[in-house]
Amino acid sequence: MRLHGVDFSGASEPGERVWLTTAEPTGGGLRVTGCRSAREAFGATARADVLAALRSFPAEDEAMGVDASFGLPRPVLPDRLAASDDWREAVRWVAEAYADADALAAQADWKARARASDADGVELKRRTDGPIGANSPYSFITRYGTFHAMRDLLAPVLDSMSVPPMVPGDGRGPTLLEVYPAGTLRDLGLPDRTYKEPGSEAREKRERILAGLREWGVTLPEAFEDRVLDDADGDALDSLVAAVATARAVDSGFAVEEDRYDPVEGYIYV
Repeated sequence: MRLHGVDFSGASEPGERVWLTTAEPTGGGLRVTGCRSAREAFGATARADVLAALRSFPAEDEAMGVDASFGLPRPVLPDRLAASDDWREAVRWVAEAYADADALAAQADWKARARASDADGVELKRRTDGPIGANSPYSFITRYGTFHAMRDLLAPVLDSMSVPPMVPGDGRGPTLLEVYPAGTLRDLGLPDRTYKEPGSEAREKRERILAGLREWGVTLPEAFEDRVLDDADGDALDSLVAAVATARAVDSGFAVEEDRYDPVEGYIYV
């Protein structure tokens, strides 16, 4: 089984912002076989083209971890969905309700729904977000990624891919899962902040992270090492960490920590 890690972006031209790492399990870790931007991988830069390529990228027996929120907090969902555990219908609702909207309009509506609910706050977190330090799925940091991941990446493939733990695999089709590189780095005891900056201090942190990933079991060819260290935005490194999170999830049999899993909201694997 090949595994992929995706550092996702909802930008309008994400060809250089979306990065993909491809790796093969080695028994004691991962051997990286690819680390490249979406522009290099797919020859595409526009959002629609990049996301269409991502949807068809993983093969039938492959797993792809994506650094984007795959769900919304219960209080911002319509009553019929908030009273259910139907994650797929929640994704379909986003695709249908905001088919002609943009991420800012969706965010405004989700904030209004939060205000109208009994929840405490406006930018609410899911059950899976708080324990690992993730932002609200519709904060100013995450709103574009969440919106386009749900509407444009997930919704078109809901019936052809497994998305654990909400849609367990049945042996057919690829597997998609939500990952969060910062949470994985924290879980591994590695630096999780200020490594996505120019300058020598941030590069030194990227070097420390890479050394820690090697200790975990990552084998990284020299050509890819240079890419990871030279990318001051941290997108290449985040895609590598996303691949590690994917491998950890696969190794666990996609096990979940029940105290941070809500079946209609989604789940982050670290």
